Amino acid sequence: MRAVRWVAVIGMVSAHMAFAQEPPAPQPAQPPDAPMAVGQRISLDLKGVDILDVLKLLSQKSGLNFVAGRNVSGRVTIFVNDVDVWDAFELIIGANDLAYERRGAIVTVMMARDYELIYGEKFQERKESFVRALRYAKVAQVATVLNQIKSSIGRVVADETTNTLIVSDVPIRLKEMEGMLIQLDRPTQSRIYKLNYADAEKLKEKMQELLSPVGTFTFDARTNTVVISDLTEVLQKAEPIIQAFDIPDSQVLIEAKIVNVSLTDDYSLGIDWQRVFAGIDANARGNFLSREVVTSSVLSGGTGVTLQVLSSDDGTKAVIEALQSIGKTDTLSNPRIMVSNNQEARILVGTKEAFVTTTTTVPATGSTVSAPEVQFQEVGTKLYVTPQIKRDGRIQLKIRPEVSSVARTVTSVANTIIPIVQTTEAETSVLVQTGSTLIIGGLIDTKDTHTDNQVPWIGNIPILGLPFKGTTTKTKKTELVVFLTPQIMLPDGTPYVLPEEAKNASQAPIGEILPQVVIEDPVPLAYRQTVRTKLQEELATQFRQASLTAGSVEVSFVLNHLGQVTGPPLVSSREGEAFVKAAHVALQHAQPFPPFPQSATSSNVRFHIAVQYAPD
Repeated sequence: MRAVRWVAVIGMVSAHMAFAQEPPAPQPAQPPDAPMAVGQRISLDLKGVDILDVLKLLSQKSGLNFVAGRNVSGRVTIFVNDVDVWDAFELIIGANDLAYERRGAIVTVMMARDYELIYGEKFQERKESFVRALRYAKVAQVATVLNQIKSSIGRVVADETTNTLIVSDVPIRLKEMEGMLIQLDRPTQSRIYKLNYADAEKLKEKMQELLSPVGTFTFDARTNTVVISDLTEVLQKAEPIIQAFDIPDSQVLIEAKIVNVSLTDDYSLGIDWQRVFAGIDANARGNFLSREVVTSSVLSGGTGVTLQVLSSDDGTKAVIEALQSIGKTDTLSNPRIMVSNNQEARILVGTKEAFVTTTTTVPATGSTVSAPEVQFQEVGTKLYVTPQIKRDGRIQLKIRPEVSSVARTVTSVANTIIPIVQTTEAETSVLVQTGSTLIIGGLIDTKDTHTDNQVPWIGNIPILGLPFKGTTTKTKKTELVVFLTPQIMLPDGTPYVLPEEAKNASQAPIGEILPQVVIEDPVPLAYRQTVRTKLQEELATQFRQASLTAGSVEVSFVLNHLGQVTGPPLVSSREGEAFVKAAHVALQHAQPFPPFPQSATSSNVRFHIAVQYAPD
């Protein structure tokens, strides 16, 4: 009866199974500790089949040797198609709460609870281990990475003395960590970068995320030098990024004209800009465009109008001449200052008022000690400007003009005189084109002047002299007008010129996509230096041949991609025609200059070179 039942079971199983059509080729013998992979494919369609029958079936078809423990029981349901025999065995073990132990070519199958009683750990948490001596990577860095990969029961031990790792974990995680070790334990390279413009310490923060787990970033703050050690592919990615950061900051030349306008009674509320423009000649009026925009925080009243002047020369002169019809105008200051992008420029035209404060110290024993201290308060006209260059060639200006004066003084208890400062200020942010001029108004200052008048001698008589003396008060109002012209400058000192399409962007219809203008030098800085050096040498030669004394000259010209001057050059000199003539000859002799390098982004580039000459 036993034999009959066995044949019946085999027949039932065979009816539901389909194996590969071709018989498998004989497999070479594997060492006892080799991974179990028989290389045969199998398809199973089983439902409710006894586990012992399934194990025997797998043994017959694959040549595997299975030994079932006495507690192994249960029925198997599995539907797989064309999978490896060992993978099918693993699926059956995992789905039926079973475990196995492999010794050489024999696989012992047991219940999972029996495995835990024998070995003291769950079968699903069985661990393997390996020891690896690292050749290139630092063991501490690699251990940090592996600790993020290991399972909750895994363990990573790092021996820094021998640069060796001891890792234990479940087989799946252990395989992942072995693959990670292959990626990390590779030769690294080191490269040295001497930064010209970027700050090494700030660059470290930006580059840290790019480095691999075995990469290092060190720097010397004194020489602004960076050393990066990492894998080759990481260094290849890092180099262009460092070059992108190590570029000179864009600079803005800010020319300010601060004008103080005395207001008459007709303009006691401030300058009426519409009336001012109405009095300007129609031709000159076309040089500027008035816009009531973004003036805020005017503390002392006034119109607070902000104007954009498109022609910084003709338009500014026309407006100043028109202001003279309102009242007396006085130019307080006309400073020019260069400032880096996103940095604040500060201009002060005034004085520092001194006042004395006293600090009194009362010790536990002994007499009281008083120490006078002199402090200073800035008084006058101050202008704070912070430019931010946009990629389309415009400049976002944050402007804060301030006018202050000593209104009166008070005497403290310590008999020191303290000035009371009256301040008028405004703050605005506006987007302008390079080379255009802003006009900021609305900073009104009011001063009362008291004048004592009396008849000589008689006015000094008590009581009787009162009718012969008196006091008159005169109120004077002034409004501060600031003309501000920002100009983007290239690294060689040449003004940046907006393309025509960008100049007309302000007249573009709303919603139209405007062209992007990247502010960068169209030729490398090294090429500009080559042109400058060659022209300077020729200028010095021509100046010596003409027996010229000390002086200066400015030369502006356009080179094409072949290094030839196109169009008439612009030459100016405060020393007169002799320097101008010699400079023209020098520019002619210096040609042709070297052709543009391949990295040049324009076929015609303007150069502006200023030379200060002093004979030997």
